[in-house]
This record gives sequence, C-alpha cells and structure tokens, in this order.
Amino acid sequence: MKYFKRLVAWASVIAALWISIPFESLAASSKTISSVTIYVGLEDLEEGKTLPSEVSFKTMERSGNYVCSNDSRYEVTDLDWITSDNKEMMIGSKPKMKVTLRAIDSDVYAFKGGYSSGNVSIKGGDYVTSSRSKADTLYVTFTFNPLKGTYNPPENAYWGDAIGDAEWSEGEYSSGAYDVYLYRGSTIIKKIECLKKTSYDFYPYMTKAGNYSFKVRTTPGTETEKKYGKKSGWTESDEADLTEENVSDGSGQEGSWNSNSEVGWIRNGNTWYYKYPDGTYQKSWANINNKWYMFNSSGMMVTGWNQSNGHWYYFNSNGAMETGWIVSGNKWYYLNPSSNIGVEGAMHTGWSQINGNWYYFNTNGSMATGWVMSNNKWYYLNPSATTGVEGAMATGWRQVNGNWYFFNANGSMATGWVISNNRWYYLNPSSTTGVEGAMVTGWIVSGNTWYYLNPSIETGVVGAMHTGWRQINGNWYYFNNNGSMAIGWIFYNNKWYYTDSAGAMQLGWRQINGNWYYFNNDGTMAANTIINGFLINENGVWYK
Repeated sequence: MKYFKRLVAWASVIAALWISIPFESLAASSKTISSVTIYVGLEDLEEGKTLPSEVSFKTMERSGNYVCSNDSRYEVTDLDWITSDNKEMMIGSKPKMKVTLRAIDSDVYAFKGGYSSGNVSIKGGDYVTSSRSKADTLYVTFTFNPLKGTYNPPENAYWGDAIGDAEWSEGEYSSGAYDVYLYRGSTIIKKIECLKKTSYDFYPYMTKAGNYSFKVRTTPGTETEKKYGKKSGWTESDEADLTEENVSDGSGQEGSWNSNSEVGWIRNGNTWYYKYPDGTYQKSWANINNKWYMFNSSGMMVTGWNQSNGHWYYFNSNGAMETGWIVSGNKWYYLNPSSNIGVEGAMHTGWSQINGNWYYFNTNGSMATGWVMSNNKWYYLNPSATTGVEGAMATGWRQVNGNWYFFNANGSMATGWVISNNRWYYLNPSSTTGVEGAMVTGWIVSGNTWYYLNPSIETGVVGAMHTGWRQINGNWYYFNNNGSMAIGWIFYNNKWYYTDSAGAMQLGWRQINGNWYYFNNDGTMAANTIINGFLINENGVWYK
C-alpha cells in the first residue's frame, strides 16, 4: 500500500512538471527571427492638424502613410497610436505608435525573447521599446521622424503710438522668433533677425524723412526648429510718413555712435554694404550678429555661390553664409556645419558620412543619386525618399530596375559568388555575362561546373544556390554541398543513384562501363533482386 501511494505521488510530480513547461519550448526547433526592420512614413501635416487614423495607413507598400515590413517571415497586423490622435501636431513633433508584428508561419519562425535598438531598425523613425507576446507576436513602439512644415506668418503688423514703434501679433502656432525689416520706400534700412519678442523700436534708424514701413515673418528660433521648420511668408505694415522735424539723430543704434550718418547695413540699389562708424566699409569675411557674410573688394555683399581660398560657399538672399543641407538649382549640397569637421560652410565633394549615412557629392558639390562609379567600384545611392533616405548609400540587397544587387558593408556592388544569411548567390561578374552585378537565377556554369539558383519564390529563396535533389523540367538532379551539379555515381541515404553527363538522374536499364544496371522509379539502384527475369547481384550488376 505504501509503495502504491509513493508511486501516485511521483506520478503527480512528473505531471506537474510537464504542465509547467512553457509551450514556446515545444517550438524550440523554430527559426529565430534575430532582427526586425520596419519601414514607416507619415505624410506632411499642416501645423495644428491632428494625426490620421490608423486605418489610413498602408501595411503592404511604402507610399502615403505607411507602416510595413519587407520580410517573408513576419508581417504588420495591427497599428495603435500612443500619441493621442486628437492632439494638435506642431513642427518638430514626433508622434508615437505601437505596431504588432506576427510571424507568417509560426511553425517555422519565432520571435526571440528580447529586442533592442541594436536589432530593431525603424526606417523613417526611431525605436523606443518592444515586447513579445507568445513566440509568434512582437509589439514594437517607435516614433516617426519629426514633422516638418512652414510656420504661420504673424498677424496685424502695425505702428504703435510712439514714432518707429513696430508691433505685431504672433500667428497661430508661432515659434516666437521673428525677422523684421525696416523700409524707407523700397529701400531696406535695417534688418533684425531672430527677434524673440513682438515689437521693436526702429526710431534710431529713421534718420531721414520719408515713408516708412516694415515687414515681419516667423522664423525658427532654435537649432532644432531650424531642422524642421521653414520661415513663414511676410506680413507688411502700413506706411508711416516721417517729416523732417521728427527724424532721429541716430542715437540708440546697435553697435554705432550718435550720428546723423547711416552706419551698419546700407543698401544702394540692389547692393548691400556694411559701413563702420569711421566711414570705412567691410571687405572680405565678416561675422555680424553671429552670422558670416562675405564682401568683395568693392565692399559689396555677395550672395549665391562664391569661392574663397579654394573652397566654395553659399550665401542666401540675405547674404548670410549657409551651413548644412541646402537646395540650389533643384540639387542638394552639403556645407560643413561647423569648424569641428572642416572649414565651416565649405562645400563637400566626394564621400561624406552625415548622421550615420554615407553620401557622395560630385566634383561640383551636387549630391549624387542612383548609380555612381568611384575608384573603379559601383555604388548605389537612394534616388528618392520613397526608397529610403534620399542620396544615402545602399548596403545589402537592393532591387533596381527589376534586377537584384548586393552591396557590401562599404557600399561597393558585389559580383560573382556572395554569401548572405548563410545562402550562396551568384551575381554577374561583368557586362559580358549580362547586367553587371545583377543576381542570376536558374542554371549557370562557373569554373566548368554547373549550379542551379532558385528562379522564383515558389521554389525557395529567389537566387539562392540549390543543394541536394532538385526536379527541373521533369528531370531530377543532385547538387553537392558546394552547389556543384553531380555527374555519375551518387551515394545518398545509403542508396546508389546514377546521373548522366548532363546531370539527369537515370531510370530503368542502363549500361555503365560495360555493365548493365537497373534503376527503380525513384532512381535507386536495384541490388540482390530479379528484374524482368534477370538476376542482379549485390553490386547492382546484371549477371547471366
């Protein structure tokens, strides 16, 4: 009786342990999805607008609003805003969303226990966090790239009670920073940039009688706002007539002495100069109000492209030297943003790494897109934002004009045999064998040896080199572990097979080296048997 009770107790313990085993362990043979890539995109929003509904997002293609993958192992199934979809978006806002990924075939693939920014790539946003629910479901939280837009212009530009007192009301969703220009007739008298208040006393600059007006626009006020926000249009005031007896004596001008003469910025027709109190004019480089300007030997402020000491620089319509990314003539250029990485403001040429991406700039400084030959190697740079970061160098697999190419970690286009994700592929080594670098499918001969590369997704991973048995156009072939097509005798799973000189598996009676053999319908050699009355020995040879 005691023995029986102990037996029952042990059985209960074993059953409890069996029940406690996580079901995921039963799927231990599944292939782990070690890394995840998600492509996200959000159409431009006007400032103050709310986020689009989750149902408006595409999960199968990268256009408009989209959150999708480009992987045969998992797919996007659900989207949920974490940022309230009733919240009004501002320039620079980074809306947050949670995406649900599910393994397409949970019997084959499974998500691992933990992910981080190192193995979750968000193309078009930033990774935040992730969590797994069962082996086939992964939740990923991310933020979209900051929203870009143009600021709303100020409202109600008007003259205050005191002479020269310019005032305005900030527009809706304003940055709180403004450019304000004073005019006498059509001549600009004074420029005030990035002013962080809604009024300015222009009277010290109203040293001549005439009709005065001012223009004001909203401008980015911080370095972060400059990355995503554009200056608004101008708001103009009415004219104010200033008589001779009310003109200013110049007292209170920034950086000048009490004088009736104009100093600082002076305009003559369409040309700007910078005049000092001693009557001289600035020539060559000058840093004015924390901005760099260039003046030629005649003292005229330059705009547009100009070369100095072997470097090219770009000066905007206000004369200030630009840095970072600019568009000129519908082409992108990059100008050194600081002296820490080279000559500040100097135009880049050749290869440059910017914010983690590599770009190539032609000898004229324009950013290259598409195919580029550099040091006798081909590279591919994203032609538009729809295929990734525009101009960024491609790595890994990329489909271009219907052909698949593989780009090494340094961006150079691979040719010949390459291995990717433990599979071998073959890329045309030169234009004499097809499109150079393009992935080959189907039969190929390399070094007098035949190989077979999967021609379509229905037969496996496209382009991957085949090994083992494969039926092609009705014939069976055997490919060795190195992918080469076998010819002649093959010993496989303790069975003998025979393929002819073209690699096709043989069936029925075949004479080989003077001996007759018989091969069954599955290609295996018959042995120790009688076929159609003919005796076949243990070596498969028919003997009389």
